[in-house]
Amino acid sequence: MRGVHEFPPPPRPCSSQMPETTNTASSSSHLRKQPSSFISPAKADFQVNGQQREILDESEDMYIDSDGDAETESGDEEEDKPVCHVEVRLHPYSTRIPQHISSLVSQWIEANITEMSFGSELRGWEETSSLDQNVERIWVEEDGSGGETSINIAKADIEIHVYRPSDDEIEEFTADLEENEDEEKVSAASVRPLPSIELDGVWDTLVYSDDIKSRLLNYIYSTVFFSEADIDSNVVAWNRVILLHGPPGTGKTSLCRALAQKILTRLAQRYRHGKLIEINSHSLFSKWFSESGKLVQKLFQNVTEMVDDDGSFVVVMIDEVESLTAARAGAMTGNEPSDALRVVNALLTQLDRLRTRKNVLVMTTSNLLGAIDEAFISRVDLQEFVPLPPPQAIYTILLSIIKEMMNKGLIKPLELLTWPTVQRRLRSEGRLLDNRRGCVAAEALVRLATKCHALELSGRTLRKLPVLAHTRYLSSKSAFRSNTEDRPKRLEKWIEAMDRYVDLEAEKKKMNEMMSKKGMEEDKKRRGIWDEGKSAQTQTQTRMNGVGKGGHGRTPSLERSEVGLLVATKGTAHHHQH
Repeated sequence: MRGVHEFPPPPRPCSSQMPETTNTASSSSHLRKQPSSFISPAKADFQVNGQQREILDESEDMYIDSDGDAETESGDEEEDKPVCHVEVRLHPYSTRIPQHISSLVSQWIEANITEMSFGSELRGWEETSSLDQNVERIWVEEDGSGGETSINIAKADIEIHVYRPSDDEIEEFTADLEENEDEEKVSAASVRPLPSIELDGVWDTLVYSDDIKSRLLNYIYSTVFFSEADIDSNVVAWNRVILLHGPPGTGKTSLCRALAQKILTRLAQRYRHGKLIEINSHSLFSKWFSESGKLVQKLFQNVTEMVDDDGSFVVVMIDEVESLTAARAGAMTGNEPSDALRVVNALLTQLDRLRTRKNVLVMTTSNLLGAIDEAFISRVDLQEFVPLPPPQAIYTILLSIIKEMMNKGLIKPLELLTWPTVQRRLRSEGRLLDNRRGCVAAEALVRLATKCHALELSGRTLRKLPVLAHTRYLSSKSAFRSNTEDRPKRLEKWIEAMDRYVDLEAEKKKMNEMMSKKGMEEDKKRRGIWDEGKSAQTQTQTRMNGVGKGGHGRTPSLERSEVGLLVATKGTAHHHQH
């Protein structure tokens, strides 16, 4: 019924092996009655911030389901229930066992909550001392189907995920290939611990018109499902590779990072910790051409060592993966050093080796899908197009911006309508039909969202809109005076300022398009592309080569390899300008 599947519980340990207690874990609960078989430890060792601590379990019991046939006859009916994911973030200094916190949260929800709103924070649990001392936030995950706004807990399975984010710094992987310490080191990748406090909440800020986030989570579910079933990958094949493609500024890189964070949040009971390794494709080509292969080998040697730890889940992210194809195409035609071809082939070989590992995922992004050759495309399990946001997504993004500014005192508080409410009223009445300020502001916001969509603004640009509008229309020199406060402004003024700025950008875009069209016509005339005297043989040769005599004439349709070749030849100077 929902777009996001429930992660199945891990295999139960035998009686002689108890699950290892870790500093980052998760537990799932369906708000069902606990089984009669349990363990009540008097104390347990727990590691917090690198120090071993002793935890006294004062009065609570930690239940362990030892019944291998726990499924009931009503199991099929339970599978039809919608799943609601509740994420519990612990304090960094919490010493409670995550399974115990999960049990307390389940009891609190069962006793105090009848209905929960998707994409909202639960409140009231602070009155329970054990939760208040150990928990920072309890968040109800958004609905996977994108339709419902709330859920009745009596009619749903409640999955509780307890995790402790890390605040460790990002490490840079640099290639130490030269003996001279004064030489500039090549930064090949960055390594971020997961779950990360920095990435917490990014998933909720990403808004799309369809259920792309649900499909990505379902893919993760499927890979875990098949891996734990010990399916022979030679019979049922999957490569653990995702490709997100689309225009710049649509949040592809942010979506990869947020997905990595979500994976470790949902799988925290299986893995003690995780790593996000971000590889910039351009960095794989060292300024010392002959050593690029060594750079790739050393990088993936480190990746393999991390994956060898069964208690760790590793996510490898390759940004702008089309540049790999560009270098490959350029090397095959002599426009790039042959070492570039060896580097790309080595990278593809390493990806093939990782496919057999259960605790690794490779995510890639691209702005130019047509520049990627079939050698890489054939390794991709899931391709997802990340489009520019439609009006409903733009409305939601603008609404989140306004709420943040209200919370920080830049806008006077005002209750606004969510997009589902706006959509419902517009569908039934044709307009909001309400003179209250919140409804009037919502109508203005809908009009602004429609303008932004027509102008094809990316999510990246939308989030800059308040700053740019304030710079042009709302800024005051008096704000720099220490004895003067910049008072909160009414929401109507902010929406008007953003609307005026969007109109200004629309005029600029129209002018740029006219100038660009004029420049292209003049350039064509200057190079004589449309001269009547051009022979049919020359025209045929131009179409076959794909590039005119001046190096810029391109036919309307090109093969995938030709697109990669064009990117390669144009990017040669960028890769090897040293």
